[in-house]
Amino acid sequence: MEQLLRQIKLLSEKEPKTLEQMALKLSEEVGETSQAVLSYLKANGSEYKQLGINDVKEECVDVILVSLALFYKVAENENENELQELIIRKMDKWQSKM
Repeated sequence: MEQLLRQIKLLSEKEPKTLEQMALKLSEEVGETSQAVLSYLKANGSEYKQLGINDVKEECVDVILVSLALFYKVAENENENELQELIIRKMDKWQSKM
């Protein structure tokens, strides 16, 4: 996983989109994930797209990639452990609300 994160970080450094453009791209990817879920569940008006569980998974990965690229764009060269520390803190918060 560390190698994947390093690759994502390197790719994000080459990303020409501005912070605003990346945030909009993230919104777009979240919308595509929602569409895939609705189609997979055959929600009224969405079943015509005929998307399956693999489409949902791919859209989730797109959200993850854009989110990480956006994170690395704002984090720049800060603490290498920052991402892990934030994820752990947020997971703890999530767990405490269950």
